[in-house]
Amino acid sequence: MQLDTYISRASDGLFTAKTMQMPELTAQARTIEEIPHAVRSAAAAISGRPAENFDVILDF
Repeated sequence: MQLDTYISRASDGLFTAKTMQMPELTAQARTIEEIPHAVRSAAAAISGRPAENFDVILDF
């Protein structure tokens, strides 16, 4: 499943990621490089599907 992920930077310096396909998903990461892993992990926890089933597409 493709997850179109929108990134913003929080006031505490962390990056916050949200997806269109799963509006209930919010993930945070310290670096942009960590975002795909954080989003996949959150999507897997919400859906019960394996993290490998999710393709994260980043948009700023």
